[in-house]
Amino acid sequence: MNSCFLSFYQTWFDDYASRFHSPDPEIEKNIILKLKHTARVRDNISRIAGSLLLSPEEVAMAEVLAILHDVGRFEQLRQYGTFNDRISTDHAALGVKVIVRSGILHGLPKDEGHLLQRAVWLHNKYAIPETERGERLLFSRLIRDADKLDILGLIVGHLEMRNSDPNMNKALDLGLEEETGFSRQAVHDILNRRLVGIAALKNLNDMRLMYLSWVFDINFPVTFSIIEERGYLESLQTGLPQDREICEAVDFINAYLQERKRTLI
Repeated sequence: MNSCFLSFYQTWFDDYASRFHSPDPEIEKNIILKLKHTARVRDNISRIAGSLLLSPEEVAMAEVLAILHDVGRFEQLRQYGTFNDRISTDHAALGVKVIVRSGILHGLPKDEGHLLQRAVWLHNKYAIPETERGERLLFSRLIRDADKLDILGLIVGHLEMRNSDPNMNKALDLGLEEETGFSRQAVHDILNRRLVGIAALKNLNDMRLMYLSWVFDINFPVTFSIIEERGYLESLQTGLPQDREICEAVDFINAYLQERKRTLI
């Protein structure tokens, strides 16, 4: 993809998203959240792609993917009033529908258009299918790492401020409350090197465990380095109860992180 396409897709995205601005302060807060998120994911994916020494054309494709990856969120918010896929719809699948309806990929070679649609659809799935190969696998990994990096930063900042900020965004709590317990299913998933599924979440401690488990789905050395530099895992761990099972899960995650850093060098 030629880098000149970047400004076209950014302009299209900005115009599309502008239709969803609202006088309702809660809705507007979430529209702004997604606009800022998309910009940061674009920065993240550019940094990750650069670390892999990809060609300028591949970096441009990655940035377009970042611009489009959450385009379904705006329609999701308008239709359902929430970003919670569990009680609304799969925002990635909705995003692909928006992309197809708009016809914005018609100017691209078919293989590039299909690649972008596939990576958008896969960016929020539990795991990338083992059948993915080549560029489809690469770009799915790129967007998942870039997306996770920003979400981790958002969540860490939110959890640190939620009790003192009267304007905190309730959408980031996923409808969960701060309680003393935790899901043993979440701990079990971590100790078996699995992502914690959203169905296991009963309170904010479980949400912390879910985000900690994301280390099992990080693909590139630079992503691990950024996570470590920014202290995301330590911040998530700080809010957890000092329970033996929790400590075991946290130790397992920290050991896994060190192991992956060694194997990816």
